[in-house]
Amino acid sequence: MEKHFQFNSLEWSGWTIVSVCAVLVVLVSIILLFRYERRLVSHGIGNALMALRISALILILLTFLEPVLTWSFNTEKTGRLIVALDVSDSMNTQDRHASKLEKLQLARALKMIGNDQIDARLDRWEAAYAAGEEPAWVEESETANPDKRTQLAESRRENLETIFDEIDQMSRKEIAQKLLTNPAHPILDQLKQRGDIDLVLFAGDAVPTEQTTLENSLAEVPDQVHMELSNLSQALKAAGSGSESGNSPISGYILLTDGRDNSQLDPVSTAEQLGQMKVPVYPVLLGSANQPKDISVSALDYPQTAFKDDKPLLKARIGTSGFEGQDVRVALMQGDQELAVKRFKSSGVSQLLEFELGSDQPGRQEYRLETDILPGETREDNNEKTFAINFVDDKSHVLLVEETARWEFRFLHNALERDKRIDLQQVLFEQPYMGLLPQPFFPNQLLINAPQPNQVAENNAEQPKPFADKDLIIIGDVSPEHVQEEHWKQIQAFVGDQGGTLVLLAGKKYLPLQHRSQTLSELLPVKDLSIVDWNQANFKVPPNERGMHLALTPEGELEPLFQFDATPDVNRDIWKNLPGHLWFLQGTLKPGATVLAYGLSPFNAPLNEERDGVIVVRQYGAGQVIWIGIDSTWRWRFRMGDRYHHRFWGQMARWAARNKASAGNEFVKFSLNKTDVDAGEIATATARWTQEYLKEHPNIKSTVEIVRAAEPDQIVASFELQTQKNNPQLQEANLPELDPGEYELRLKPSTQQPGDKEIVTPLFVHEVKTIELGNLASNPQLLTEMAESSGGKLLTPGTIDELLELIPNLNQEISNQDEVSLWDHWLILVLIMGILTVEWALRKLNGLP
Repeated sequence: MEKHFQFNSLEWSGWTIVSVCAVLVVLVSIILLFRYERRLVSHGIGNALMALRISALILILLTFLEPVLTWSFNTEKTGRLIVALDVSDSMNTQDRHASKLEKLQLARALKMIGNDQIDARLDRWEAAYAAGEEPAWVEESETANPDKRTQLAESRRENLETIFDEIDQMSRKEIAQKLLTNPAHPILDQLKQRGDIDLVLFAGDAVPTEQTTLENSLAEVPDQVHMELSNLSQALKAAGSGSESGNSPISGYILLTDGRDNSQLDPVSTAEQLGQMKVPVYPVLLGSANQPKDISVSALDYPQTAFKDDKPLLKARIGTSGFEGQDVRVALMQGDQELAVKRFKSSGVSQLLEFELGSDQPGRQEYRLETDILPGETREDNNEKTFAINFVDDKSHVLLVEETARWEFRFLHNALERDKRIDLQQVLFEQPYMGLLPQPFFPNQLLINAPQPNQVAENNAEQPKPFADKDLIIIGDVSPEHVQEEHWKQIQAFVGDQGGTLVLLAGKKYLPLQHRSQTLSELLPVKDLSIVDWNQANFKVPPNERGMHLALTPEGELEPLFQFDATPDVNRDIWKNLPGHLWFLQGTLKPGATVLAYGLSPFNAPLNEERDGVIVVRQYGAGQVIWIGIDSTWRWRFRMGDRYHHRFWGQMARWAARNKASAGNEFVKFSLNKTDVDAGEIATATARWTQEYLKEHPNIKSTVEIVRAAEPDQIVASFELQTQKNNPQLQEANLPELDPGEYELRLKPSTQQPGDKEIVTPLFVHEVKTIELGNLASNPQLLTEMAESSGGKLLTPGTIDELLELIPNLNQEISNQDEVSLWDHWLILVLIMGILTVEWALRKLNGLP
């Protein structure tokens, strides 16, 4: 430790000069005063007074110069490395399909072959395999005897084949384990010399572990990691074991993984955030870059709810890598009954198949899609997947209201009219009518059920409710003359009290800019609307590339009405390639509103999240309001026909019907975002309270009890719904982890509600094996992006030794400095005041003024 004494103000500044001059003036005054006082007091008293005054003056001068005592010392700072090992189901894959080059590189990394004497020979073998050639097993310089050369070559080849056979029996998880703990090359122990190491096992979640677990076996891992999922983002959020090292800063992440991720999150974004904090990510790629030989049911797309006698469509994506040219058989099963069979010839890429489903009985129907197991498959446990659909005995009741038969009305009317599971009613205010028929082709008046004047308030609950028979109301470009304030109030009651869904379609003439309705303004999810109009003449491009295209938000991708394909990437591409739009009503989001689809400027302007929402939803009471800021969804039919336009509006109608049919009463709607989920999949429970009920009970709390359907008296779990800050009418929470089975969820409010009907909704949890196993190929592209965005580097088992060069010594000595200011210390003030007090008392005792 080194100490220093310094004066912060010891420099020729204006303040210093003034201070010195003042002290000199005071010193001269003291000397003159001393000469005067010597004639009045004794020599000793005069000297004592002089000493006291000069001491006080010196202390005052020191405060002007600001003396500071500083000392420096060194401390050790130890960083942490998070070593995360992927233990998801795909890591149990044995890469027997790996190339000989990959197997040789892996054998050398595991120290199964190689030393200083033969490494040069192995390098030549690798070069030969990389060139697609058979290695020269024996060099000419080794022996001139042909028989010995043949015998030696055969021996070396057989020895290498034996090593390859051993590697074929190792899973990716075992290879990762050996890379870390191999006694011949203990990389983990060498990393510990750099700093503290925290070990983490991850799949769908991440849990800390100890080195002894790696040294023994990874055959059994904790259930909470959810091996059926793979979430690289969760691995990058792991903070280690929480031991003493848990307080040290994280200096880097080392991920041993095959790069598979099915979390629907963005691990690259998470890695980029770590890079901004100077925390690099070093992924170690495990698994072959070659596609494995595997037939798999990789993804299923189906509606969770359908109408009885309807024909919902199942879209199945079948992975067929490694079996080019072979016949693949896919069967749709219900129990032991074979409902449909489809065959196709594999081309090596995934195949999309469609099956029509149906049931003439209401209720939940379980199905199974399975493929035959072909010889040589890498995995045999991903060839089937079960799913279920809830068939309801009902139709979706839709009311479509428009001013004139504009393009949007014509195509929307056709889409809904053709759907057999939609009961459509239309109101068209302005239409040609020559008086030859008793009435126009479409109704031209918006009739609503209004209470009769003779009905008293006591019977208010029995009065007819506006639009009580409707699930969905679609309002187009209507004029204020035909839809007035009283109509909007009835529509408001339909949404807020009855749980209905209202869709507001933007219009160039009237809606909503020409309306002055306070109720409409309250219903709209956006405010401060303005017109964005792109001149079509400026676009010298084909119609499908013209204008503003839509991009789904993460919230939109989760909604069933936006899902055109089971695979998220394919679904995004579909939306990206839909024809664009040349007119848009732009508005600012209201509190509680959620953007489901953004508009991408045709001029590549940066995205404004508050203003560029095209499709916006907002919960309103028990229902919801959807704003669509364009008037041209019909453009999605360009060279596509009814495929996406009809599907979007059909899914919208069914989505609205499910919302209104949610469990609950006139005060609350209780629902799940998914009634059928796979084990480990996140599901959300939601309670939507009416605004009027919350005014009476602002502090209401809601608890959800979970029971098995077969044991309704035994509560499996319970949790409390959390009120959303941006929308007090909405309470929601994620469900806890549940074992496969059939459950019931019961809403238990903290207030006593009228009636004794219990609010219950069903939940079905499926055992799942194929989410993680739908694609078994390693994913170096994703891991490369993660490494580069964080400032790290992608490694392989053969280059894992580079970690020792990339990661510096994390035990660093840091120089610290501390100081204590003396000039403003309380002791200085006490000394000055003490000296002046003694000086004053001494003067007074000796009769001095």
